[in-house]
Amino acid sequence: MLRVSEHYVSSQGEGPRTGTMTQFLRFAGCNMRCPGWPCDTPHAIDPAIWRVESRQKTVDDIVLDCIEKKVKNICWTGGEPFMQKHDELYNLQRFLADEGFTIEVFTNGSFVFPQWALASLDFIMDWKLKGSGEAQTSRDVRLVNALGLLSDDCIKFVVVDTRDLLEAKDVYHVLMDQGCKADFYVGAAWGKMDDAFLVEWILKENLNWKLNVQVHKFIWSPEERGV
Repeated sequence: MLRVSEHYVSSQGEGPRTGTMTQFLRFAGCNMRCPGWPCDTPHAIDPAIWRVESRQKTVDDIVLDCIEKKVKNICWTGGEPFMQKHDELYNLQRFLADEGFTIEVFTNGSFVFPQWALASLDFIMDWKLKGSGEAQTSRDVRLVNALGLLSDDCIKFVVVDTRDLLEAKDVYHVLMDQGCKADFYVGAAWGKMDDAFLVEWILKENLNWKLNVQVHKFIWSPEERGV
């Protein structure tokens, strides 16, 4: 059984597949709270909410739901997807791949990535900085996971100020010096920094980064669910 917070279809709002029609399979539960800014999915983070709203679903039921929704790109998100049972996630990935689905996973990287996942999923790993309040959480595990990512994967920095940007630059150089293959993205925590400033800063620092903008929050209200 896997604990699902919500499952809906919309346009991917961030990351390398921005604009792609996507099934969002949101798992319930997270080991981080990110006290530095309000989480934009408290219904998947706060046990007082997700224990009431989420549902335990079998792999077979989830696969049937995905087939019914038809859209071929699936985003595993949360919460933290890898808090779920890894053998169940493996079965889900295997059955979805057999049906022709592609899967991207948004994760904080604090649980060791299984080898099957690295070989079959496209990762967007959110590297937590000081501004999030979670910079030291499972840092050693996150480092190992980041160095195991492939060229189709990416690492995303979410920043609240220039101190976060400087920390992100330091982390980037450490990872690159150790052979990290992933792409790098940077974006502002909602309402915390100006996107134009981020573009100027990336150019000034001559960094091979991409800008991450949460497009869905411009299309709909930032508080809207199921979009």
